[in-house]
Amino acid sequence: MNKLTQVKRPLQISFAVVVIGFITWTVVRSWDDFLSSVLTMHPVWLLGSLVAGFLGVFFSMLAWRAVVIAFGYRISVRDASHVVFVSQIGKYLPGGVWPIVAGSQLGARAGIPAGVTAITLTAQLLVSLIAGSTVATGAFLAFPTLAASYGWLVVLAVAVGVIALLPPVLTRIIGFAFRLLRRKDTLPPIRALPLSAAIGWSLVSWACFGVHLWTIVTSLGTFDPGLLPLAISGYALAWVAGFLAIIAPAGAGVREAILALVLTNVVAAGSVLGIVLVSRFGLIIVDVVVCLYALATTHIRPGTAAVGRPDAAPGPE
Repeated sequence: MNKLTQVKRPLQISFAVVVIGFITWTVVRSWDDFLSSVLTMHPVWLLGSLVAGFLGVFFSMLAWRAVVIAFGYRISVRDASHVVFVSQIGKYLPGGVWPIVAGSQLGARAGIPAGVTAITLTAQLLVSLIAGSTVATGAFLAFPTLAASYGWLVVLAVAVGVIALLPPVLTRIIGFAFRLLRRKDTLPPIRALPLSAAIGWSLVSWACFGVHLWTIVTSLGTFDPGLLPLAISGYALAWVAGFLAIIAPAGAGVREAILALVLTNVVAAGSVLGIVLVSRFGLIIVDVVVCLYALATTHIRPGTAAVGRPDAAPGPE
């Protein structure tokens, strides 16, 4: 065992302990409210919310893999799952950068240089933020008065978001963001087709998280497909706001407050707290389960999962 390994192992263990501590704190502080809420909900719809939450995480992983391919590298779905499912647990720590820090080390084990992994994770985060912000404009549906007075702002925001998601424009945004962050990594050429795929997977991921929220609302006994667009846009708005509040672990508190605000006009006031708590707990379960699954089943062999060639094409993995 070399000195680097001797240093990294205690850091990895410490990181895991701190994450577990924050997750435990999140669960314990709201357990009674969560339990009283979940007992009033239909279990089949709750199971559906967990499935939708898992699909949201899965498609987010595919978005990152597409970004990796856009940057000229190749990684299998299996190894991409290991990197994303394990590193994303770091979002439960304040600061917002821990998934990128952890993912850089995991990507190196898959054969992608740590610096490149950091670049792709940051780029995928930008894709997700821009896509989520565009989708979030639909949350104005929850406030008819505002929509009537400022509907043009919604149209403008959607237009700006769509333009920003065009691969040539998004490439420039990513480059500008990296210059703004003063990263020393050289930004390689970005291929448009896989970047388009990353945008598509991100949008599908947001849709799945919205379905996750909608099924929880439906579990209370009200089946209304018309609420689905609001659930999708409302969840995206809550996530973006929670992410920007970087001191809050996984947006804790901020995300719930925004969801409660969006749902106030369409759900009974007494049910709002239960819905947002069940959503939070359900996604914690999803994050922990996929992390444990990735740790238990994936064994990355260093240097075999990625091919650092500009012409590397996605494989069938």
